[in-house]
Amino acid sequence: MSLNRRKFSVATGLLSLAPVLRAQEPYPARPITLVVPFSAGSVVDQQARVIARVLGARLGQPFVIDNKVGVSGSIGAEFVSRAPPDGYTLLLGTQGTQGTNSALYKTIRYDPVKDFVAVHGLSGNANVLVVNPRLGIGSVAELVELARKNPGKLNFGSGGNGTSGHLCLELLQTRTGTRFTHVPYKASSAALIDLVSGNVDAMFDFVQTSAPHIRNGKLRALAVTRGQRMPMLPEVPTMAEAGFAGVESLSWGGLFAPAKTPDHIVKRLSAEASETLRTQEVRSSLDSVGSFIIDMPHAEFQNYVGREAVKWTEVLRAGGVTLE
Repeated sequence: MSLNRRKFSVATGLLSLAPVLRAQEPYPARPITLVVPFSAGSVVDQQARVIARVLGARLGQPFVIDNKVGVSGSIGAEFVSRAPPDGYTLLLGTQGTQGTNSALYKTIRYDPVKDFVAVHGLSGNANVLVVNPRLGIGSVAELVELARKNPGKLNFGSGGNGTSGHLCLELLQTRTGTRFTHVPYKASSAALIDLVSGNVDAMFDFVQTSAPHIRNGKLRALAVTRGQRMPMLPEVPTMAEAGFAGVESLSWGGLFAPAKTPDHIVKRLSAEASETLRTQEVRSSLDSVGSFIIDMPHAEFQNYVGREAVKWTEVLRAGGVTLE
């Protein structure tokens, strides 16, 4: 064999080994991009930055935050769904991007379940069902009964179409066969003001923003949408305790990777994310905005996201709810 032919053979052999060598490269070997599909400074963005900073320190590589905003988070989610499945482009996905947007919008171009690996559940927020005291009711059962006797006559405020408060209302109506008049506002704070003043009758609102009005008697809390009671309102029952187990909803966030991301990368990220959530820095950050830790490992989170997508598709289609 000539010298040139030997050189060619060796070079060809090295090239054929390149994919194997890359596959065996320790993960992570370079910075990781975390796509946050909401604007910089938003609650989701703030939480993402704290988690990314601690998680990056544990992994030995920094996270680069990339805010890709639009269509309730769907622009960023679509971008990640088409990224290489190598663990270097991840998504901070939410109940919206992975649970409801595909049913709400006709223009969504990704599958929230098939196009992603649900790596780890991170955090959540719960709503509380609150009413104006002038209604004279003190339980979910009484509200449902009043609505059945007066279909469409009770006004239900929310922070806008497709928001968590609106989604909870649709879930309540679907599960109980009731019909309220939905009054969407430009912000939940505006809806809350009108609820306190008596211009609307009820709404689902985040626990942390309604709690002060509940304590001073301006609002009456009927139940929280989490599966367990909230420390901020320990006296308020869950929906299940109130007799409506099917009306449970969380605004959750978690870590997602493109489909076909190698299993060893997913397991590493999930394990480190769990340890990250145990740190005081992350716990304090979540507590400051009224969020709580979910800490749901990969397999459990994957199943949870699948159930969420099915649930919200059924609820929104039953209510005929779509957005442009």
